[in-house]
Amino acid sequence: MQFRLSYQMLLTLPFMVTGIVYGLRRGWREEALTTVALLVALILFGERLADNMGDLVNRLVQAFALFFGALFGGDIASRQLVTDENKPFFRAAGFATSVVMAYLVGGAHGARRSLGRGGKFLGAILGAVNVFLVASQVFAYINRFLPSAFQQEGQITLTPDSNASILRGYLPSIFALLLILLLIVVFLRLPKIRE
Repeated sequence: MQFRLSYQMLLTLPFMVTGIVYGLRRGWREEALTTVALLVALILFGERLADNMGDLVNRLVQAFALFFGALFGGDIASRQLVTDENKPFFRAAGFATSVVMAYLVGGAHGARRSLGRGGKFLGAILGAVNVFLVASQVFAYINRFLPSAFQQEGQITLTPDSNASILRGYLPSIFALLLILLLIVVFLRLPKIRE
């Protein structure tokens, strides 16, 4: 039995598991707010609008230069903050800042009170979606600057193992370790149990 996964998806899977666990803990409200904020970040710092955002930042710098020039009675020359050389860095830094802000906004305005199973389940799904949104943009940035980084193909092959009974040999050791761990926990908790 064989199935193929792209290299990017293979790299994303551990982070998606983390997103699912974190989404279970945060709940659907926090994850939904984070999803909306991440979609806004993707729109603002995607391919098309990132140049417009750079122009907006440059115009804000120019407006402050005019303001301080009028305030202090001189002519203050403004330098462009976003140039053609640093536009990729501006996009990456803007997106990273937006991701951090999205999670902070989701955490600040979402409510974890009275989360039921459905709310936790939906939070887990949205947590995986959020990780996928962030990973897709990160991989797009990496592909832009290192085009051959993800040209590899991952393949997972599941074959029956003829030595499956080898694992049974480890069972006594595992149970002995669990028994020792249980005895240590009981011994450490014994004074509290007597009270």
